[in-house]
Amino acid sequence: IPTSDERIMAGLANGAVIVPMWGLLLAAIVWLIQREKSEYVRQQGAQAIAWQVTQLGAFFLGMIVYAASFFLMMGGAFIMASESAGPPMLFFFPFIVFGCLFLFQLVFIVVGIWAAVRTFQGHAYVYPVIGNFVRRFLADGSGAENV
Repeated sequence: IPTSDERIMAGLANGAVIVPMWGLLLAAIVWLIQREKSEYVRQQGAQAIAWQVTQLGAFFLGMIVYAASFFLMMGGAFIMASESAGPPMLFFFPFIVFGCLFLFQLVFIVVGIWAAVRTFQGHAYVYPVIGNFVRRFLADGSGAENV
């Protein structure tokens, strides 16, 4: 059972997801300071870092797709300008991409907040998709030596 201090540190690392980029820095600081003092914080902090790196990677990839969707829309508008009187369906594509990106980021934040709540309660939260990978990585002993 984690101590109150361990729960607070793990909860802060996970809850930092609400502040993109800066939250990653906070999670990394918590992990660096606490990784040798507490296995619980080491596990939760590493997962929080991996989750936030995944969130940032997905965001930047989504922004590239979003920017590309404007080029697709403009190219489609020039091609279809003479064929129809109304706006082409490609006009809506960037808005659809942005909406999906927004929802995707919202899911990342909600999952991070849920992880914070669970760790504040003392549970060993495992993030979907990446959680078990991080646990295996740390179990191999790779996590502490490579920092």
